[in-house]
Parts: sequence; structure tokens; C-alpha cells
Amino acid sequence: MAKISVVIPTYNRSSYLEGAIASVLAQTVKDFEVIVSDNCSQDDTEAVVEKYLFDDRVRYFKNEQNIGMVGNWRKAVYEHASGDWFILLSDDDYLIDTDYLANVSRMIEKNPSLVMVYANGYLLDESTGQQTLLELPFEENMHGVEIFMSRNTVKPQDFTLCNVVFNRKLAMNLNAFSNPNNFSCDSELFLKMAITGNVGVIKKPVSVYRFHSENLLKKIIKSPDLMYGNIDHLISPYLYAKGRVTAEQLATFKNNTTLEKFVTNTLLVVACYNWKKFLKWRQEIILVIPELCELTMRSYIYLIKSQLCRFGGYGILLIKRKI
Repeated sequence: MAKISVVIPTYNRSSYLEGAIASVLAQTVKDFEVIVSDNCSQDDTEAVVEKYLFDDRVRYFKNEQNIGMVGNWRKAVYEHASGDWFILLSDDDYLIDTDYLANVSRMIEKNPSLVMVYANGYLLDESTGQQTLLELPFEENMHGVEIFMSRNTVKPQDFTLCNVVFNRKLAMNLNAFSNPNNFSCDSELFLKMAITGNVGVIKKPVSVYRFHSENLLKKIIKSPDLMYGNIDHLISPYLYAKGRVTAEQLATFKNNTTLEKFVTNTLLVVACYNWKKFLKWRQEIILVIPELCELTMRSYIYLIKSQLCRFGGYGILLIKRKI
């Protein structure tokens, strides 16, 4: 059976971590490994992990310094994991289906063309306690391009990271997790892999994905560098798809993701924080994908002025001094 590496990146979340580890060790299949990649935590993370090191499937690595979320993912998958397949199970998420890894392994053996497997799952809002089911509207074995084109059409969201099993060799060939400012690099990898082959779908809930105040994705809107880096999670798959899918399929992806609007709005917000970065990054995108940045500078000025209420006094100062 296919060996799966369950990678648990962690940083200062010892209170959640134990539940994540225990949920993996409860799996009925035995041929897997748990890689806990500690991004230099300052809490009692190490003591929590030590309780599980009696099981030789559990391996613990602690970075000497914090290398960022994306860097920690990349190091764990590229250097520490040894499985043919891997899951990124965040330290605050957990598995609820004890047969999940066994079912994934059987599906991979049955369908050698699969490059990725994912499943239904729950999204838990910790502030309200509300739990929402993500129910995937696909067959058991799907052509990956269909998944690629469906982006932004599956509700409440396209996937949760703890539900996806990636082919590790293919992920590395695609240079996964290479942009440290792309906090949505899991989406980038998901979309690129979908283009390359078939995708397996398990039609039962297998995990719980938490939303809470500490989710790192909430930091994006506060940083121009992270906002621009986050563009990659759609731009990079779009570029990768060119020549690999038909023009109609690429257009469907572009329309479903409202790609032009996404890029324009991101650059608009960047402009209100840092005009020089806006000019530089807009030019970079124009060179790579000119069809996504056809707005003139006059149009950008109008949009910025129309959105000043979102940025307060700083936006007004920017308009007076820079534009």
C-alpha cells in the first residue's frame, strides 16, 4: 500500500497539537508516518510531542529559528517526510474518520492515474461553535481539469488542507511552497496538481478544519508583501495551465475566479499602502500576463479615490502626494 506522510507543521499551539497527533495515530492503517515540524515554538510543544515518541511512526523536528509558515511546510515535505504521498495537517485541525488513510491508500492502488485525493470535511468556527459541512459535488474519480475549472464554485470553500493527500514527488517537481509570501500556496499546489492528472474523491467527512482568531490567513490584508504574494495562488496555476488545457477551459477558470478583478483589487489595496510597490508589482504582472492588467493609471486613480473610505487619512494623503 502507498505510504503516506502526515506532516503536522506547528508553532506555539501545544494546546491544539495533541489532538492533531492523536487523531492520526487512531488511523486503522499502520503504514504511515507523522512528521511534527516545530517552527521554533516557545511553549511546551516539545513536551507534548515527547509523549508520542514511543511510537516509531512519530518523528519530531524543531527548527533552530522560525523560518515562516511556508518555509516550515517546504522543509518538512522536502527534507523530513519520506512517504510517496503527504497530507499537511495543521496543528489546530484533526481527523475524525479512522479509515481515512486506509481508504486513500486503497483508492491510489485502484487508480494509478491519481495525482491527488481529497474528501468531504467539516469547517468549525470556534467563535460560534458552528460546524459546516463541505460536501464535494464530484464523482469518485474525476479528471483533474474539471476540478481546476470548478474553482470558487464549491461552497463553503473548494477544499480544506487537512483533507488533501498530495503526490509528494509531483509536488516537489512543481516546486511547491517556493514563495514565502504566498500564504495560499496550498491552493496553488492543489490547482496545479489537478491539471496534471486525475483526482480521487472520498464522499464522507474525514476531518475538522478550524477557523479562529489565530489563523495566519488573516494577516494577509495587513501586509502589502503578503497580499502580492497571495496573488500567486491563482496567477501561477493560470500560467501553468496555458498550453495544458484548452482555451475554453482556461477561460472558465478565469471567469470563475474573477481573476482580473482579484488582481486589480489586490493591487488597488497595495497602492493605498505603498505606491512604489504598487508601480513595481503592477509592471511585473503586465510583463507576465498583460491581459490581467489592462487598466490605465487613470482608472487606478479613479478606483483608489472611490475607495478612500476603506483606507482613511492615509489614503487621502497618498492621493495628494503621490498620484
